[in-house]
Amino acid sequence: MKWLLMALYFAGCQPGLNDPRDLPALDEPFFRCRVQPVIAKSCATFTCHGDGRRFYRVYARNRLRLGGDETTRNAPLSAQERAANFESAIAMIDPQNPLQSFWLLKPLELAAGGYYHRGAVIFNAGNVFHDRGDPDFQTLNDWVNGAREDPACVEPGSNQ
Repeated sequence: MKWLLMALYFAGCQPGLNDPRDLPALDEPFFRCRVQPVIAKSCATFTCHGDGRRFYRVYARNRLRLGGDETTRNAPLSAQERAANFESAIAMIDPQNPLQSFWLLKPLELAAGGYYHRGAVIFNAGNVFHDRGDPDFQTLNDWVNGAREDPACVEPGSNQ
């Protein structure tokens, strides 16, 4: 038993396994005003990432919400929900190789260089983006490549 406990202790103390990762400095206004509408439309359904049990979850109007009830489901996103969406997305970006990030490749069709995506199989509809030329994929790609937006931009659907 002593050896098992020691092995578990040292397994958790290996350099790199638990070290915090440097996250890339990506533009929040671009995410809020350009990327958020794409992920709300393409990823936030209840059967996909609008399910609170998913590792990657997306908060959106009339979809998954952090709190409230049915009377507030269609309210604009709260600052907490916007921040959660931004932080969840940024966590899937590889700072050393952003263009090979899980964020970009997971929703991309295998034939276009993407990864296996369970939803594509379950719904037999192919992946979210069939190729890199898709305008919504380009929006995600632009964000990862450092695209910037005016901080005063108004998020679609925010009622501002």
